[in-house]
Amino acid sequence: MQRTAVLKRAEMKSLLVGIASLVVAVSTLFGNGGAWQTGVPATGNASASKNDRHTDVTIENEALKIDLHPEYAAVEVRYRMHNTGPKVQQDFFFPVERWGENPDSEREGKGEDISKYRITVDGKNLPSTTIEGPAEKSSQTKEGTSEANQVTTTQAEEESSKPEDENSETTSGPIWEQNIPTIKSWKKSVIPFERNQTREVAIHYKAKYAQYDESVSDDEHAGNSTFAYSLSPAATWKGPIGKGKIEINILHSEPEDVSIEKPKEQFKKISDTHYEWDFENLKPTLADDIRIVAHSKYDSYPTGYSEEEMRRHASYVLREHQYFLDHTDYDATASSTLAPEGKRTYDAVNIKADPQRDLQTPWCEGAKDDGIGESITLDVKRPLPLYGILIRPGYYEIGREDVWWKNNRVAALEITLNDEHTFTENIPDERFENPYLIRVRDYTKPVNKIKLVIKGVHRGKPFRDTCISLVQLRAALANKPEIQPAR
Repeated sequence: MQRTAVLKRAEMKSLLVGIASLVVAVSTLFGNGGAWQTGVPATGNASASKNDRHTDVTIENEALKIDLHPEYAAVEVRYRMHNTGPKVQQDFFFPVERWGENPDSEREGKGEDISKYRITVDGKNLPSTTIEGPAEKSSQTKEGTSEANQVTTTQAEEESSKPEDENSETTSGPIWEQNIPTIKSWKKSVIPFERNQTREVAIHYKAKYAQYDESVSDDEHAGNSTFAYSLSPAATWKGPIGKGKIEINILHSEPEDVSIEKPKEQFKKISDTHYEWDFENLKPTLADDIRIVAHSKYDSYPTGYSEEEMRRHASYVLREHQYFLDHTDYDATASSTLAPEGKRTYDAVNIKADPQRDLQTPWCEGAKDDGIGESITLDVKRPLPLYGILIRPGYYEIGREDVWWKNNRVAALEITLNDEHTFTENIPDERFENPYLIRVRDYTKPVNKIKLVIKGVHRGKPFRDTCISLVQLRAALANKPEIQPAR
């Protein structure tokens, strides 16, 4: 079998259709390093648009479901729409805001858009086209901040009452003294309505979380990972939304880290992983637009800058009042290992390397078929209570997705701590840009031994070797560690 040695890693306020958006810029950070943004800042509710700004179509019912995955939100919104007027070919716009190309990035092409967008009417797929304005970069002021970022929130809200044409403006903000454009566009469809006809409209899509990341040398500063959804464009339809229900489901391993920043006091907490908001006769405004922090901001610092410390890839992670030590201070042995291929080896020691920094192959089990029952045992040299285990459950290589999908990925992992506490983690079939976090719950003893057993796999094509590219331990610290920030 052929293999290749194994992206790293705004608050946006979405206004009514045709309203320019405002990017909240990060503070300029001086020193060696880089900064970049990821994800889609905001998406929005469907809106109507005609040249005379008039429609006879109303939303009788809306059901919105937002599933928060580790790195993206999956959205499903269903409308029951009723035409109170004559037969019409009704324009239907779904707003999308996304980043333009990062001038500091080596990657080419446009910024991230929402993915897997699909619209159906009465169960049948409906075509859509993308309508977007040109990417414009605002000029720089003497202070080095863009004019766009000098607009206040109040000014932006006042602009919401001004009509615009279908191609909106774009605004931009400086990242490391560079202007990063934000593009507001729409997924446009045309829905035919007969007089007095009621139709069921559904939209599905995925959107990566928006996030500002900064780094200086090996110090990393990650901003809040946010998802935004604008209800306010629905105000362009006739009358209020008759009835509506919005559900938020948390499908990642840290539900306690999620916060709903907007709107305040509307969502009811049903459980630790489920929130709901029911409403009637809502004419949504900007105050009703949704903003969720899926992961809160954190800082990461190497434990030291000596050659030995850097080789360990150990780092302190600070998040609010939580302190962690991420490390690979263990010896690893495997039940089986795939035979070497030339200079490429697939030994268990490979899981200690960070593929973001060390380009080398993963561990691959050497049993026949899918490797169910094969295992890795970690002899931990720094016993501490574990908050979680960070894992890349497949063949991960920067810039190459093909090797990930060609080989098996771990779907179910049985984990035993200190030969006495066992649990199983089911891992979704995704290529995670950041390591996947397996939480350790209900066990607070220092951990000196960990056994990881493959219990299920996501099949690769054409290869059936199951691979793991990284295992890193996240230990919970009782006190804030002393750090040495880069200069």
